[in-house]
Amino acid sequence: MQNQIQQQSVKQWWLSLTAGIVYIAIGTWVLMNPVKSFLALMNIFIIGFTIIGVINVFYAINNRKILEHWGWALMAGLIDLAIALVLLTTPEISMFVLPLYVGFVLMFRSIIGIGFSTYLAHYKVRNWGVVLTLSVLGVIFSLMMIWNPVFGAFTLTLYTAAALLSVGFSQIGMAYELRRYQKLFEREEEELL
Repeated sequence: MQNQIQQQSVKQWWLSLTAGIVYIAIGTWVLMNPVKSFLALMNIFIIGFTIIGVINVFYAINNRKILEHWGWALMAGLIDLAIALVLLTTPEISMFVLPLYVGFVLMFRSIIGIGFSTYLAHYKVRNWGVVLTLSVLGVIFSLMMIWNPVFGAFTLTLYTAAALLSVGFSQIGMAYELRRYQKLFEREEEELL
């Protein structure tokens, strides 16, 4: 039974991969376009958080009977969707407030990554330390964004990009390990047949 639950929980590894790619794409865009208008940056965040929120809600709802702590994934998705809604409905949000929103969301996502790395370590999954390291970096960059929101547009852009990239690579690391786990389960099933 435990093996079946683990196998089902890694079945949708591609959702973590997709979320990681979206985070990296947004982080790269922010890094490459530091002078772009605030409105364009806010639109990118709205689109990114909407996509990531929908992915997390979909993952949580589809795995609610399998995953023990599926509520955390659901909460993360709902927070992402709420932030997208706030940014969409209040375009007057200043450059001071946006990094606080983004910083708290990315810190929350990074803390989830730290928790997931301990889960991977518990099951002796290779490279769990990479997920832990990237998640810790995500927390550090997120805290820098929260503590210094008025430090300047370029600094905010740099912190935002660094936090987004850290979370993105952490998500991809999780997807890689989940996919590796899925292949292991498939091999075990073939050997049983």
